[in-house]
Amino acid sequence: MILRSPQIISFSYDDNIKPTLDAMQNYLKLSEDELRKMILTQPSIIGSSFDNHTKPTLDAVKNYLNLSTDELRKMILRQPPIIGYNFDKNIKPTLCKVRDHLKLSEDELRKIVLRFPAIIGCSFDDNTKPTLDAVQNYLELSDDELRKMIVSTPQIISFSYDDNIKPTLDAMQNYLKLSDDELR
Repeated sequence: MILRSPQIISFSYDDNIKPTLDAMQNYLKLSEDELRKMILTQPSIIGSSFDNHTKPTLDAVKNYLNLSTDELRKMILRQPPIIGYNFDKNIKPTLCKVRDHLKLSEDELRKIVLRFPAIIGCSFDDNTKPTLDAVQNYLELSDDELRKMIVSTPQIISFSYDDNIKPTLDAMQNYLKLSDDELR
């Protein structure tokens, strides 16, 4: 943990570390084991001011996606780096681009984020949009078909089109001798 976030050594346990951990644990209703796992995954959380950074970010995500405290807790446990992101500079712009590109309802965006919280950390312009466009073009999907596919299986966004999606689809199509329509 210290090798990944050496600045922790400079913090006062009583003045910085313990209050941050206590506030995080209380706010998200984390067990000791959940808190431990989260900190081991993302030790830099210890260095963030809970009141000035972490809580405002968590509140903004919770409100923007209309999440319950339990849904927020589960999302953060699955993707702790979200805590370190800035809502206005990182999270909201990414979610807006995904929502607009796929023409998602608020509920559909919420479902995608709950199923695949790592989408918040994906670069829309560098990763998400090129993957969505390539899949849509390759499978000749309508906007509505692409939207439904991503809402049901949002992890697709994280796969490399060239390294994973296209080779898998090509191999499956060849092995099963599928037409393009059958593959779709």
